[in-house]
Amino acid sequence: MVTIDLGLDEIGTFKFWRAVLAEGLGCVLFLLCVTCVALPWDNAGTNESANNVEIGIGIGLSIASIAQAFGHVSGGHLNPAVTFAMMLSLKISVIKGLLYIVAQIVGGIIGSALTYACTNDQNRSTLGVTSPRAGVTAGQGFGLELLFTFLLVFTVFSITDPKKKTEPYGTTLGIGVVIWVCHVCLIPFTGCGINPTRSFGPAVVMNSWQDHWIYWIGPLLGGALAAIFYNFLFYVEEETPVKYVVKDAPNAAAQDGVKTDENNV
Repeated sequence: MVTIDLGLDEIGTFKFWRAVLAEGLGCVLFLLCVTCVALPWDNAGTNESANNVEIGIGIGLSIASIAQAFGHVSGGHLNPAVTFAMMLSLKISVIKGLLYIVAQIVGGIIGSALTYACTNDQNRSTLGVTSPRAGVTAGQGFGLELLFTFLLVFTVFSITDPKKKTEPYGTTLGIGVVIWVCHVCLIPFTGCGINPTRSFGPAVVMNSWQDHWIYWIGPLLGGALAAIFYNFLFYVEEETPVKYVVKDAPNAAAQDGVKTDENNV
């Protein structure tokens, strides 16, 4: 029987609200980094922005750093798709998950607004607003956002599985690497959302909503599918102890995890 934890008992605790605040502040910093990396700076009058590899590295390392900084407080989700997947997996209570998402959204808007306030009109451009590129339909963009968010969230589940022996720094770095890969692959198609907060913040500040729905439905559905696939098919199995039987003593009981030399019984 599955028991759903609403989380009513933890609302009044300092630890609960500290975690919610960590998600909000983390997303402020994350969107500040994302929107700054995406700005087209005037290089000798060419108004060129960073290439896709550079953008991917910048965003991947920023999420790895921020997740490392706040992970011990809130888990370092920084993404409604990740939080939604954790809620479906019963790894986080419903109320905490919903407040995480609210904090992430508000933080994303604030982070985007800070970049907007610190840049001039010439270099502000679109502030990194995500939208399907020329020749890419909304349906294609939706499918790509779903698939690459699946990759991200599945990796998060695998790399943070407590049954796996992963060094703490390896966890956040691994997540940063997969985010880099997603950006290199997706920027030419959708601008790479894979995180509703990342797309929503700049969209609010710039009031730009072209096919914005794909950056919510795609990632949330992709995250949900990743949670289902990992939890029911690709989870890490518990190691069972090896049983060794003393061959020269037929009436002896099997001993778990202890090997006996049959020549020295």
